[in-house]
Amino acid sequence: MKRRLLLGLFVLALSCDGAEPTDAGTDAAIADAARPDANLPDAGPRCEAATGLPDPLVCNGHAELCDRAFDGVAYPTTHNAMSSEEDGWIPPNQGFALWRQLEDGVRGFMLDTYEEDGETLLCHSICPLGSRPLVDALLDLKTFMDCHPAEVITLILESYVDEATTAAAFEAAGLLPYLDEQPLDAPWPTLRAMIESGRRLVVFTQSSDVSLPWHHYAYAYGWDNPYSAMTAADFSCARGRGDTSNRVFILNHFLTAPVAMRSLAEMVNYDPVLGEHARRCQTETGQLPNFVTVDFYDVGDLFAVVDGLNGL
Repeated sequence: MKRRLLLGLFVLALSCDGAEPTDAGTDAAIADAARPDANLPDAGPRCEAATGLPDPLVCNGHAELCDRAFDGVAYPTTHNAMSSEEDGWIPPNQGFALWRQLEDGVRGFMLDTYEEDGETLLCHSICPLGSRPLVDALLDLKTFMDCHPAEVITLILESYVDEATTAAAFEAAGLLPYLDEQPLDAPWPTLRAMIESGRRLVVFTQSSDVSLPWHHYAYAYGWDNPYSAMTAADFSCARGRGDTSNRVFILNHFLTAPVAMRSLAEMVNYDPVLGEHARRCQTETGQLPNFVTVDFYDVGDLFAVVDGLNGL
């Protein structure tokens, strides 16, 4: 009953906002909401753990990236990465679940964390509309990193749980040996150095209440542009959060009118819109957009645009 009420309120909210309640993907998600397995975590395929680094070394798929500093590389990034059609979320921000995103080459993930009924969850504001235990997702990440030893991955957390709770999930998933610890005023290491050390998982959080050396306050290290674009004309390179003197640039490139929809991604994820926004911001700010962040990454030209920013 609670789930049906929330669904009704969600659709009513969209209608009152003057927008169409859903696109085809969201319609399908609502239709499937009553399935018993609608919110079950995606088990994901498994892989064989690597026994060493590839020789010659190829970093994030390209040998040319190995000797670039972490902040000198652009990364394909998913907004609300946990929220997918595949996992039955309402409304979804992505088509595929986290494991598929990793396999497809996404290397930056925006994730929201909440605590509900004593469990730490990935969800987006209203957990009954889609959730997954945080530790389950981190276990998938650990498996992927075990199998792919030359990949540097970044998480950008919008966290509504405290640091101790977050740390407990990373420890339970066995990820502590992978966590990068970046001193605030030190130059970022190269991808090669991170891969050879094994410390190749970077965790940023939007909470400033941090003390652990691997739990980096995002807006002390980086900055972003505004994230609330309703149309492509709203895309801006102005400072949103953080200081533009920080070295990591998070480029928000998605529409919320009022929520994410595949049809909106179809409008802005292709060149020239995506590429021109990224290149314009690079020109205007003098900084490489490090995390090129989109909804429905499987739509459009995200990977080609990121390759272009990396000079590949």
